[in-house]
Amino acid sequence: MFTLRFESAVLCSDIHLSTSTDKISSAFIHWLQESCLGKIRTKPEWLLILGDLFDAWIGDDILDTANPPEYLLKLVSILKEISQSGVKVGIMHGNRDFLIGENFCKKTHTKLLPQEILLSHNQSKFNYLLMHGDQLCTDDIEHQKFRKMVLSPNWKNIFLKKDISNRLLIASKMRKESNYAKSKKKQEIMDINVSEVEKLLNLSDASVIIHGHTHRPGSYELPSGRKRIVLPDWRIFKDKLSGGGLLLKSSGLYQLSL
Repeated sequence: MFTLRFESAVLCSDIHLSTSTDKISSAFIHWLQESCLGKIRTKPEWLLILGDLFDAWIGDDILDTANPPEYLLKLVSILKEISQSGVKVGIMHGNRDFLIGENFCKKTHTKLLPQEILLSHNQSKFNYLLMHGDQLCTDDIEHQKFRKMVLSPNWKNIFLKKDISNRLLIASKMRKESNYAKSKKKQEIMDINVSEVEKLLNLSDASVIIHGHTHRPGSYELPSGRKRIVLPDWRIFKDKLSGGGLLLKSSGLYQLSL
């Protein structure tokens, strides 16, 4: 398993940026500025985005169009600024933005991360297992079949050869179908499988797993006594914005709220 050694790291996931999330986009960019450039006395070594930065990513060539969305231009700008300040930025694929590629990373000065990372602190030698989290939802058979399909090189190659307008239509249709399918499933099926989590923690020799995806933020104790931490998703509910992330240091974990 890929091991990343660190001194301090800011973690977030499930921001779901799109052309229809202006309020969330503005809040997220402000949060990045405060968390990585201004709010913390000492800048973090890493900013780690654990998947679903975008609500749907149809390919890096969207950045090369004549008029990329405004939120995207602002995001590229802040990620570059953070990277140029000395903070390393890593992005993990989620189930919404699995088509983020090297061109996006080049333009934003970021690095693509593997789907599972062992985060090990240089001093405390305390290990965290990081992932997006949808691979933990093994009881959701339909989602696991979808995940296997869209992550295959063949599917990606065929999809990316389509023109942008066609890809946008396909992505919109897939989101509608996904939302309908979720409305018909029991909540527990779409949550993580505890046995799968315990198995991965055993294999990785980690004491804590941190992930997103489920939109059920909080800290949970596993049967083994180890911890599972779910990062907050970014959303607007009844006109109230919620989101944020975590700061990891040798002294522990700290909430980075809006």
